[in-house]
Amino acid sequence: MAIHCDSSITHVQVFARGARVTRRVVPGEGVAGGEVTLAVDGLPTLAAPGSFRVSLGGDAAGRSLVLVRSSLVVPAKGSALGPSLEAVRELERKIHRIDRHTGLSQRRRDAITEARLDPKHSARRAPDDPRSVVPRTRETLAAHAMLTALAAELDARLDALHRERHELVRALERARTHASQARSSELTGDARPTRRVLITVRGDGPLPHLELTYAVDAARWWPVYTLRIRDHARAATWISEALVAQRSGEDWRDARLELSTADMLFDARLPTLPSLRFGRAQPPPKRAFRAAPGGVEAMFEGYDRAYRALPEVPSPAPAAQPLWAMDDLRATGDALAELDEDVAMEAPGARGEGGPPTMPPAPAEAVAYAPQAMRRSVAAPKRGGLLASAMSFGGGGAPPGGGAAPEPVVEPSDAWLDYDGLTMGAPGEPRRGKLGREGGDAWKQERDRAVRMLDVPQPPAGAKDPLASRGMFDHRYRAEGLVEVPSDGLLHRVPLGSGDATPTVRWRVIACESTDVFREVELRNPFDAPLLAGPVDVYVEGSLLVVAAIQHIDRGGTLRVGMGVDERLRTARNVRAKEDTAGLLGGDTIIDHTVSVELSSALGSPALVEVVDRVPVTDEKTVEVTPRGARPEPERFTQAERGAAVRGGLRWEVIVPAGGRAAVEFSYRLTIPSKNELVGGNRRG
Repeated sequence: MAIHCDSSITHVQVFARGARVTRRVVPGEGVAGGEVTLAVDGLPTLAAPGSFRVSLGGDAAGRSLVLVRSSLVVPAKGSALGPSLEAVRELERKIHRIDRHTGLSQRRRDAITEARLDPKHSARRAPDDPRSVVPRTRETLAAHAMLTALAAELDARLDALHRERHELVRALERARTHASQARSSELTGDARPTRRVLITVRGDGPLPHLELTYAVDAARWWPVYTLRIRDHARAATWISEALVAQRSGEDWRDARLELSTADMLFDARLPTLPSLRFGRAQPPPKRAFRAAPGGVEAMFEGYDRAYRALPEVPSPAPAAQPLWAMDDLRATGDALAELDEDVAMEAPGARGEGGPPTMPPAPAEAVAYAPQAMRRSVAAPKRGGLLASAMSFGGGGAPPGGGAAPEPVVEPSDAWLDYDGLTMGAPGEPRRGKLGREGGDAWKQERDRAVRMLDVPQPPAGAKDPLASRGMFDHRYRAEGLVEVPSDGLLHRVPLGSGDATPTVRWRVIACESTDVFREVELRNPFDAPLLAGPVDVYVEGSLLVVAAIQHIDRGGTLRVGMGVDERLRTARNVRAKEDTAGLLGGDTIIDHTVSVELSSALGSPALVEVVDRVPVTDEKTVEVTPRGARPEPERFTQAERGAAVRGGLRWEVIVPAGGRAAVEFSYRLTIPSKNELVGGNRRG
């Protein structure tokens, strides 16, 4: 007899794909010594069957773990749908009912429109009697008035049905939206299947608690950040957060959350390299198949002895077979079919089935159908509705001479290598002592569906998958406090931590591309862990300024966050070119270029501006580019840190005084043969 224990989620670790859930199991007081079986109910069906692990508490020194096994539990009765889905189904039934009523009213309206009123159709007087003209005309006018009233009533009815259907359609859209965002507890009823874990513990001593862990695949997360700059860019707070989505089938309430960039399952086994042999004699390939050990039937000897010791229970006498008028059933087939449609419109449980009594089923010793008969029954046409229940007499039997179905032949397949999906037949089943695959495909389909549904909520622009930005090493991030993540597949923001940093405001201008001066904030990573790639919401003095993006930043590294164009700094780039000839008989053309970049500031304090420009580069042997000098002296700029290297880059750091001006200047010479000309003109800049 298993002891039912309460459990609650205490810790969840979300990986790049999937999550590991930890539950605290409290057996209660007074657990007997010896071998005890504990039962933990209510676990989600999407938990991987082979991932259950149990660890005993530190105070359970006298106890040892014997066995951990899981099974599916399907309630015998109850509602399989939760309140959210039940509301959707109820609205769909109402819309279907209104559509049927609308069609019926429309057919009546069409019949009234097609009706023809002729006085000669009156049957009270003979048509050749001249005195019958006035009464027949009066009756025709009365009938016309009646049909007009009926048509007006049907028009009003149709208008009301159309309005009601419009309101129901809008309500159905709202209900479906609510159901798509509802938690698992609102989508499933009290008859939903769950998973039960049986834990067998042996020994004596106290057993305060156990920790049960299992894996779920439908869980993901994305990093996001917030930067708050205050005190005129003299202080900043960096906030690290994560967007977590999960559809594991259970809500994570009041749990400690950890986020990891690692893979939940990683095969670290070293491969076995086969030896290469020349000739036809090759070693036989290794197979995972192993023959079943002998003496399997000996495991069930105790069960057989106990079963034979039970007294035989006489089989009940079969009840009298009811007599049914088959001709009446065939005659009323159409009526039953229409009645099926009406009954289908009723709410569930509104009516009983009310079918005829059925024969008792055949006893267990009855001979089973032959395989040919089973195939014919599957391919035969099926009856549905009340007619099918009226034609069903229950019971069962076998055709004359039918024997037991032959045992199916097991075909080799890689699916048999999934040992966690294999189960052994019970002692009372025909396949006892033999392994079989049951429910594995259905569980995988449900798991894949839950994983695909996590792709529906789109993360914000700039959000990057941790798999793509984790770098060479994996990292783990802990959330602050206890969190709650419902199992609805939506994105939920979880705080990971915050740190203060001292920002440095810088300005940057790419003079060869644009005259706009961009303001940037440079600060150091304030955390002991790296920052993954993701979007950053930049707030300045409490107002949202821009949504930027960062790349992977290592621990202790510096990062820059763009803050948009600063209109208080202006740039003017001027190019002067002078062309001349040189060489023997003027065989070469020389073009001297002088580029000047002037900066003007309207700020109230000095500004450190980074100016980036380029000198032309060439791979042609007949074209020569020679730098002529620069003021002030620049440094080479390759842009290697951004992953897009450039050639010929120059960079200056210029301090522009408050309300003043500053400038940089550089020159270079282009030498080309006189008979050639550069594409786009010899003037470069």
